[in-house]
Amino acid sequence: MRSSGRPNIIMLVLDTVGSRHLGIYGGKLRLRSIEKIASSGTVYKNAVSPGTYTVPSHASIFLGKRVTSIESLKKDPMKNFDENVDPFLRKSKYIENGRMTLAKHLSYIGYNTALFSNNPFVTSSTGIGEGFSYVDNIFIENKIRKNKNSVKIALGIVGSDLTRKNLIKLSYHISKFIPQKSMDEVYIRFRKKLNAYFSREYGFQELDKGADLTNERIKEYLNHVKKEDNFIFVNYMEGHEGYPTELLKKEYVEQDKWLYMSNLIEEDEIGTIKEAYGKRIQYLDRKVGELIDAMKTKGMLDNAVVVIASDHGQGFMEHGIMYHNMFPYEELVKVPLIVGRFINGKQIGIREVIEEHVGLKELNESIMNIGYGKIDTIDGSMKKEKFVFSDHVGITEVWDTQLLKLLRNRSGYVDRIYKTKIFHNTQATAIYNGNYKMIHYLSRRIQDELYNLSEDPMESENIIRNNRRIALGMMNANARMS
Repeated sequence: MRSSGRPNIIMLVLDTVGSRHLGIYGGKLRLRSIEKIASSGTVYKNAVSPGTYTVPSHASIFLGKRVTSIESLKKDPMKNFDENVDPFLRKSKYIENGRMTLAKHLSYIGYNTALFSNNPFVTSSTGIGEGFSYVDNIFIENKIRKNKNSVKIALGIVGSDLTRKNLIKLSYHISKFIPQKSMDEVYIRFRKKLNAYFSREYGFQELDKGADLTNERIKEYLNHVKKEDNFIFVNYMEGHEGYPTELLKKEYVEQDKWLYMSNLIEEDEIGTIKEAYGKRIQYLDRKVGELIDAMKTKGMLDNAVVVIASDHGQGFMEHGIMYHNMFPYEELVKVPLIVGRFINGKQIGIREVIEEHVGLKELNESIMNIGYGKIDTIDGSMKKEKFVFSDHVGITEVWDTQLLKLLRNRSGYVDRIYKTKIFHNTQATAIYNGNYKMIHYLSRRIQDELYNLSEDPMESENIIRNNRRIALGMMNANARMS
């Protein structure tokens, strides 16, 4: 069914939600609101995020480019850590002013473009908001301005180059008064206490991470725009760590991923953390349902395409990986992609399941085709390339790099964390071709991996040794398309 006029485009990015956790993808989480849209819409079973964390994936979608072709993402974060420590991201510009983004292109052809984000990376200051005519940086109001004074002071220290460097030097000199045999115990105890303090003060474990306020701000915005020709992009942060484990246990649960990945803490609590993650996703699902209902009431779904996706997934020590921004295994790069077509406030029944691998980068072209009236929904029409890529361009948690380097010779535990960060900072690319997936590492110290996903969806058996020809073909494709 086609309606007159081009549809509104509503894109909801559920930050940090991997598809394998969701019931419609075979996971345990039942999400009533999202499943309702999926049941009558188009479900892409094998959607692949362009990158392993927020910025690369959003930049790729907005620019329609592969992550490795975006110049601002090519710097080694560990070597350039001074450019990546600012908590307000004042220094970090990922899309330059004037670039032809998806939002800017849609604005040129008559769409009202609006970005609502509770993510500090998805804002005007980082350039990810480039081209939107309206940007609501909800994170600033929801978190930064409401922080306790203790947290504001701490963030100010991290954000000031001079203060941060002097504090690091002071910390190092103080450490010299601690006997070396006690350094491991002192460092871990202090790190855990600091984690617990900021978890409490900063509100890391709140159930709501801005979704409620985000919905309120969107509803206010809808009161002042016409009901046609809207592109509304929303980023919800509920899937992001840390998680509300206090809903499940009274005792504090350590959620420092570097302690887990460096084998400095037992994995006993991973199940609790993962269950708390599920609580957040279920809460977010309710908020998605509330937003859909509000948009229906406001007339935004009289003629609309609703796209639900994620920018990356989340790991819970599968393949030794905690959280995201790590090597591109399935738990990090397989994401939900669901499209619903609405006319007169009701979703029309398309009921289509797409099994082929598709890259979220291709959403750029599909959304533009809607804007130009070439298509009126994304019912399996996304471009299906023979090779699909997801690129890991290095870790982002590098604020403590300088201190770790100073202390690593005094503490074996510090040295272990530093080496873990160096190891996972290695650039890597996932290459999909049919049932095969290859992970190619830029460092020769790490062996490339090849998996047959139809036989081994958990990526447990590296079969590259007996399939060199397949791997070579995928490597050549990666070289041609980088």
